[in-house]
Amino acid sequence: MERHTIGNYFNRMKNKASDILEDHKRSDELILNAEKKTASAEGSSTLRELTAQVKGLIRMMKHYRDGSYRNISKKSMLLIVAALLYFVSPIDAVPDFIVGIGLLDDAAVLAFLYKTIKREIEQYREWEEEMLVKSTP
Repeated sequence: MERHTIGNYFNRMKNKASDILEDHKRSDELILNAEKKTASAEGSSTLRELTAQVKGLIRMMKHYRDGSYRNISKKSMLLIVAALLYFVSPIDAVPDFIVGIGLLDDAAVLAFLYKTIKREIEQYREWEEEMLVKSTP
């Protein structure tokens, strides 16, 4: 019998990530679901950092998909998709409906992701800031 661990669930999401990244309809659906979940958590001061991180990943995925940002490895992009899949999944290692602790595993997955691809996320943020400056009249 398989143990229900964060790693096992995240590995399942990694297995799905490639198909989703290549399929615009499915990746649009993932983005929409992630945006909905972050919107529903925005009122909570405890979740503010988590939702800010997820919103950054959503923007990164959008820019990657539309071709405006490609300074990231495909492997790292697949990890981002897997993390977003994990985030939107209501049933994972710690189901999100368990009040108070349901998003702890989501935070752990994001912490792992940020540690793993920190430099690429920082480069994206720098690029995003440059784009904002360039678009400001």
